Amino acid sequence: MARPRKELSPSSLTPAMANWAEALGDAIGRGMLRALNTGMPSLGSHGSGNGAVTAGRRRGRPPKVLATSSMVPSDRRCTVDGCTREQRSKGLCSAHYQAERRRQLAGGKPA
Repeated sequence: MARPRKELSPSSLTPAMANWAEALGDAIGRGMLRALNTGMPSLGSHGSGNGAVTAGRRRGRPPKVLATSSMVPSDRRCTVDGCTREQRSKGLCSAHYQAERRRQLAGGKPA
């Protein structure tokens, strides 16, 4: 069960706190009025500069453009027969490397 709240009477506030609260209320009111008069900024604006993630933008590294077999030189292609993707590690593309890794972890013999 929640505790009952203490009631604050205006007499319990110090004059400095009362002045601060009034100034804060005035500042919030001015800010809201300015936002209503000028219009709210769009969510997709990229000029904020504050590091916040805005709508429509993805975080992290951009996706690599999918390479076709004509774009990948033959010495950089996956060593598995019929695969035309670019090799990433140990002569294998990402898909074949992961498959080989799963086989080894399951206790199978390496190909």
